Amino acid sequence: MLFGIPPSEKPNLYILGIPWDESSSYRRGCAEGPEVIREATSEKLYNSFNESLVDLAEHWRYKDLGDVKAESFEELVERIDDLVKSHYSGELFLFLGGDHSITYATFRALREASKEEFGLIYFDAHPDLYSEYDGNKYSHACTVRRLVEEGFVKGRDVVQIGIRAPTKEQIDFAEEHGIKIISASEVYRCQEVDVPFEKAYLSFDMDVLDPAFAPGVGNPEPGGLTTRELVEVIKSLKTEVVAFDVVELNPDYDYKGITAFAAAKVIREVLGKAVKI
Repeated sequence: MLFGIPPSEKPNLYILGIPWDESSSYRRGCAEGPEVIREATSEKLYNSFNESLVDLAEHWRYKDLGDVKAESFEELVERIDDLVKSHYSGELFLFLGGDHSITYATFRALREASKEEFGLIYFDAHPDLYSEYDGNKYSHACTVRRLVEEGFVKGRDVVQIGIRAPTKEQIDFAEEHGIKIISASEVYRCQEVDVPFEKAYLSFDMDVLDPAFAPGVGNPEPGGLTTRELVEVIKSLKTEVVAFDVVELNPDYDYKGITAFAAAKVIREVLGKAVKI
């Protein structure tokens, strides 16, 4: 069980694994992430309370939809779209990646299933705003740009947190479209983050953390957030969480489960934050 939360056939929380890393640009292996994250959230290790003493078992009932697999990115997008639309009626979704390209598919599917507009809070070392990367427009390095250019989210409704490896091209695009970028340096100085929208999809690339706290990622970038800083940012958010994902955990490069347990910490704190009281 997830943090001691009971499974249910009438859930208010769906979990979907997406073991896809064909859009990765450097170290493959995060397709193994969903299984490892599930193991790291076991009630054998954790009780059901988050740091703010929210009892997750009191508020959540979950159903694990298993993993969705595909032979191509186009097929993956279609399958995720079908799964989300066939289950969504206001429940919270947790997506387990996989590389960061999966956020294109999950955000798009939830946006269409809900018929609502919501913001995107994107925790990452990289802005993922390339026009294309290695000839691939749907590389994990292009995710946010694709969502903005294809109209699934307005630039002004995107906040990126922990950025420390941008390029001028990407910063120019962000400024042109009103994307708010909060650098790792800014988080270091202050962990209070204001967002300009009432509802949000949260996306956590584990490389938002410094490699000292998350060595098991596909594209490590030194100078990142500590786990403590990330938790404090999560606590500071004043927005309704409609869904979230955890991506880019690469078990092949993890050490003693450090990154997996950090992912579990993120999930537990977000679940506590997402409770509607």
